[in-house]
Amino acid sequence: MVPSFEKRVRAFSIDTSGVTLFIILSIFMGQIAPFLPWVVSGGAFIGFYFLPYFISSGQTFGKRIQKIKLTNLDGSDVVIWRVILRELFKLTLSAATFGLYLVIAFFVMNDKTSRTIHDYIFKTKVIDLEKPTGKSNILGKSESMKKRGF
Repeated sequence: MVPSFEKRVRAFSIDTSGVTLFIILSIFMGQIAPFLPWVVSGGAFIGFYFLPYFISSGQTFGKRIQKIKLTNLDGSDVVIWRVILRELFKLTLSAATFGLYLVIAFFVMNDKTSRTIHDYIFKTKVIDLEKPTGKSNILGKSESMKKRGF
């Protein structure tokens, strides 16, 4: 099943928030040793963006919480070197363009496949591990939406 764009954004946000939290905390460690903020920040970067792929195939902490997974186009597990290159590509372009790459990737993303630029380049896709519940949304449908067939 194809995950929603919101699930992908939430998963990326969870991972990025973890890294950001450690970077903020590491600023205060500079008084102890001048190199310590760099070590802690680098460790957080590796620990949130790359290390989880070695532990759980195709899932970071954010993807695991959102119940989505990175796979090959045929649904098989992705080899680790391709995952690492994909993440490096995505993070490098995101940082180099100050987040503009993520906005462009959103507009390129296909609703039916939920694949973005880095998925097309590295021949991957993200799948949803949750089964659909049948609920359309939290608030339900209004009468006018029901009449229109939505």
